[in-house]
Order: sequence, then C-alpha cells, then structure tokens
Amino acid sequence: RIPPHNLTEVAGAIRLHVGRILEEGSKFGKIPDINLEEYMSHVKGPDFPTGATIHGIDGIVDMYSTGKGRFHIRSKCDVIDDSSGKKIIIHEIPYQVKKSDMLVHIADLVSKGTVTGIRDIRDESSKEGIRVVIEVKNNSDPHAVLNQLFKSSRLQESYSANMMGILDGRPVLLSLPVMLHTYVDHRELIIERRAIFELDKAESRAHILEGLVKAQSRIEDVLNAGRSSSGREQFESVLQGNEKISGISLFDFTKPQAKAIAERRLYQLSRLDVDKVKNEFEELKIKIADLKDIIDSRARRLNILIQELDEMVSSHGDERLSVIDPMPLSMDREDLVAEEAIVISLTRDNYIRHLPVESFRLQNRGGKGLKGVATKDEDTPANIITCFSKDRLLIFTDKGRVYGLRAWETPSASRYGKGSHIRNLLGGIRDEEKVVSILPVDRALIDNPEGHFLLFATNKGLIKKTSLKEYVKINRNGKYALKFKLEGDSLVNVRSGTEESDIVMISSTGKASRFACSEITATSRNTSGVWGIFTGDRKTSSREGDGGHVVGMIVTKDYETQILTITKNGMGKRTIIGSGERDGYRRTSPGAKGVKTMDLYPGDTIVGVNQIPDENDQIFMLTSSGMMIRIGASQTKETIGRASKGTRVMELRDRKTKKFTDGIINVTRLPSELISTEETQEEEE
Repeated sequence: RIPPHNLTEVAGAIRLHVGRILEEGSKFGKIPDINLEEYMSHVKGPDFPTGATIHGIDGIVDMYSTGKGRFHIRSKCDVIDDSSGKKIIIHEIPYQVKKSDMLVHIADLVSKGTVTGIRDIRDESSKEGIRVVIEVKNNSDPHAVLNQLFKSSRLQESYSANMMGILDGRPVLLSLPVMLHTYVDHRELIIERRAIFELDKAESRAHILEGLVKAQSRIEDVLNAGRSSSGREQFESVLQGNEKISGISLFDFTKPQAKAIAERRLYQLSRLDVDKVKNEFEELKIKIADLKDIIDSRARRLNILIQELDEMVSSHGDERLSVIDPMPLSMDREDLVAEEAIVISLTRDNYIRHLPVESFRLQNRGGKGLKGVATKDEDTPANIITCFSKDRLLIFTDKGRVYGLRAWETPSASRYGKGSHIRNLLGGIRDEEKVVSILPVDRALIDNPEGHFLLFATNKGLIKKTSLKEYVKINRNGKYALKFKLEGDSLVNVRSGTEESDIVMISSTGKASRFACSEITATSRNTSGVWGIFTGDRKTSSREGDGGHVVGMIVTKDYETQILTITKNGMGKRTIIGSGERDGYRRTSPGAKGVKTMDLYPGDTIVGVNQIPDENDQIFMLTSSGMMIRIGASQTKETIGRASKGTRVMELRDRKTKKFTDGIINVTRLPSELISTEETQEEEE
C-alpha cells in the first residue's frame, strides 16, 4: 500500500540523487551517500488527490526509512460561530473515503448519540469542490463537536503505508532512498537500451545510404544490370556479385544494400538526389556518434534522465494538495516549532502568511526593495509586523474585535506566495471584518501581565487604556476589544505599556501629542476611550477638519528612544523623544493639537511611525504595490530638531519621469534581538 506522492517533490529528490551520483562518480547499482533528511527536504510526505491534512512526521519518517509507517489523515474543516449560527464546513476529506458513506456514518453516529450537538447536515458540494455544512446547536461548542467527529467518524483516518515492491524478482519493503535509486537505475537502463536500439537503426540506415551513394558512381552499370535481370531476386544477386552479366564488371554490394537498391524503380535510381543522400548520411554519422556517447557515458544517460524528468514536471507537475502537520494528534504542536524571527504580512483582503526575516536581505537607504507581498487580483498589501515564531498575536479588526493566534500558526510561504485567508485560521472572524492591527506579545508578558496595559489609538485621535489581563486568554473566536463612539472612526494602532510609559500620538499632517500614560484612566474592554490628539479644524475647533488622521503611536519609558517617521513618498528621519523639557518632544495634555514632528513636502503625508530604542534595529517598509525593503535604522537621518524633512529612505519615483509610481503604506521595526548573530556577521563582512 504505497501512498500517492507529489510529482514535483519526487522529481526534486531524484535530481538530488542523480546530482550526488555525478559528484561521487558512483558506479551503476551503487546507492550514493545521502541521508534521509536530505531526501525529505524535497519529498515532504505523501500527497493525496483529496487534499486534507496529514498528521505525524514520525510515521512518515518510519515509512521512508523502513518501508512501513502509520500516520493520520484529517479532513480540512472551518468552524464558524457568528450571527448566522454555528457551523462546521468540511472542504477536504481523507483519501479513499467515500463522501456519501461518510455522511451516512455521521448521521448514524448522531442518531445513536455517539456524537452530540449536531442539528443538520447539508451536502453543498459542486464541481468546484467538496462543501459539507454541519449545523451545530446553539448551546453546543462547534470545536467540541468537531473533535467528536474526528474521534468517531471518517473525518479522520489512519493510514498504514506498506512500501512493498518487486526487487530482483522478489517482494521487498523499500525505503525511500532504495526506491528512488531503483527508479534511477531502471530509467538509466531504459535510456541505454533505447540508445542501443536507435543506434542499430541509424547504422542500418547509414549503411543503406552508403550503398546508394556507391551505386551512383556506377549508375549506368546498375541500370543495365537491372534491365538485363529477369527479376528482383536476380538483380539483388547480381548486385551482391553472386552472378555476372556480360559486359558489366562484378558488383560488391552487401545484401541490405543490394535489397535497398533493387526495391527502387530504375527511373528512381537514375534521378536520385545524391547531395540529399550525402547530407542525410552526414547527419546520421553525427547521430551515431552521439548515441555511442550515450551508451558509453553514464553522465550523459543521467543528464538525459533529468532532462526528460523536467519535461514531465513541466507538463504534469503541480502544487501539493495535502498539508503536512508534523505533530502527531496527541502532542502540543508548539513543542516542535523552532523559535525564529519572522515577518508576518497581511493584505487588505485578509490574506496572511509569514516567512523568515532572512528572506529579505539588508539593503541601502534609497533602494527600490524586493517583492515582499504577493496578492490575488485586485487585492493590495496592508500590514507587516516582525516577531518571534512563538509569540502570541492579538489580531484587531476594524469592527473593534480582537482574536488570539500563535505566530507560527500563520501559514508559511515564500516571498511570492499569497498565504491563506485569515478566516481559515480564525473561526470567529466575520466576512465583513478587516484586520487593521496585529500586536505580537511575548510569552513572558502573557504569563505575567500584571501592571501592563494595552493602548488603542483610533483614526480620529481617541486613545483607550485597558489592562492586558483582559486580553491574554483571547482565542480564535474573538471578543470585542473596544467601541467606537465617533461615526467613521477606526482602529489604527495597538501598543503595550505601563503607568511609567510616555505616549506619543502622531498625525498624517506631521503633528505629535505627547502625554503620560498615567493621565489616561484604565477602562474595561468594551469602552471607547478619550481624546489623545486633536485632529480637527484648528480655526473652528471642530473635530472634523484639516488635522489629518492618526497614523501611529509610540509607547515608551526610555527618553533615549528615537521616533522614526516615514512618509508616503519615501522620506524618513529619526528624532529622540527626550525629556520633553530641554530636548525632544514637549509634553502636552491628552487631546492637544500637538507639536510639529516633521516638515512635509507638498502632497506628502506621514504613513508610519516606530520607536527605535537601539541603533542596531532595522526597519521594513511595505508599498502599495507589494514591494518591501529592509534597511538599518541607522541609515535614516538623525535630527536634533523635530521640524526636518529627513532623507529619502526608499526610491518610489520613475527613473525617467521622476514622478511617484508607488507609495509606502506600512512601516514596522525589526528589533535587534530578532536579528540572528550569523546574519549580523554576514552584514559586517
């Protein structure tokens, strides 16, 4: 029982195998020195046509090392718990499970009371794919119901792999290295036999052509011999020199040559295009030499194997359908997650993914950046953050709700990958909700939140302070984090701080309001907050006007921290927050108009602010077209005065027209502690 695999992945392992043979100069039949881990960097595991999720890397390793292994296949399901009701939606099912039988079995489990909490089951599948909707009773937990189904129904199946094959005429359990090696040896033998067959054909054809050219040198004698012969058999005999015709010298053609000449009509022989025959003969000589080289050279045969493999992958290769979860179902998956610095990106249509910080090389100030966020049609990038893979994410939406997720649970992708829709990760998120802010919180703070607060800044200048304790147990289903008391207001930024922290709120028009965190009264989760910065009309004192909108907030108790300010058109500067008395940002009261923080060019606006406590920090900038640049914070201009234009940190203008063709939409800090030692050493070198 050999499970199906992904052609593209298997081809990668074969390339590794063949490459090592060529490096080592291994003889035919000898397995090269490659460990299983190297093979599995290409072949991740089985890939089933029905998709679903494979659980348990240990069973896969057993299968590839011994030929036998056991793992679980779990259906891909979404849990929805919103105003429309509680539902479980099944999108993919285990391999070789018949959907109709599975649904009958689930209905039987419900009728027997083995599974409780299910109100209705509907099959909404179509040609676009499987969609089974299980409606859950209002008083039941859909996650608990799903766990019951995984335990008792065929939504979850165990798969016992038995990699049995016939080797040297007898059945043998095959490990992955032996299986791949057997395939390579078989394909190499096929290529060699094919070359021998084609060589025989080419040499036979060349021999015939040689006879035709030779016949042209005595064409009159050949034609006379043909006219004088009683039939084709005598003509062939004469051409071979077995018989002699009066007045014509003996011929010495071979039997194949004589047969080929005798089979042609005499007028065809007289009109034979000798140059064409000679050209074909020369081409055959080249082909014969090439075929002999293939037969004599193992490297040639293996290169042909790879070439034909690449053609097959190009025609039939596709992306993996089955997701592999390395954790067995009985373990805490976080135990196997490596602690690493990652960049999490989000698009406006709520597609999320993460990738290692090292995927983006450090660039110089003024560069154009690299493609950092791939989007679907009509989607645009929206947000990036940096954190450790084991941090907890508090995800805030424009509707004032907050959801909890572990950073490593976001899908991993390349710089060109689109990721996954966030509703696949957050069971409670609603279709109309848009994620506007993501706050990573380290595990130490989650375990000991006493004395820490979350501070919320809104687009229109409100600020709210709530104890972090109210958010540490937020799960994927979410809860309300704050209310909006102003029409059209939305959440911009969320930071953590203590009573000793200072807060600086900055507007898009370049104003900054600084005040003490202790001046803001802490309130419960479901409240709206107070004014933090005035963003209205300064002439009429109306809250609606020319004051722009809040773009960011800094929360710190370190006066040496610098405020990094970045504009849409790529200008940036750093200014120390200072004591507020002799240097830096002057303290005001909450709700003040604020002081000038940056001198803006006409038409430019501030789009991002970050605190830089360490000059070894780095920053990521994301543009509306999905370009991303990573630079050292020290490459931005440090200014003593606040009212400075700064320097250009990212080039967004067309080289010829000098017009802006892109704009920065998001800026995030990469703390120095997230930068690996190895990467820092590479930069210094």
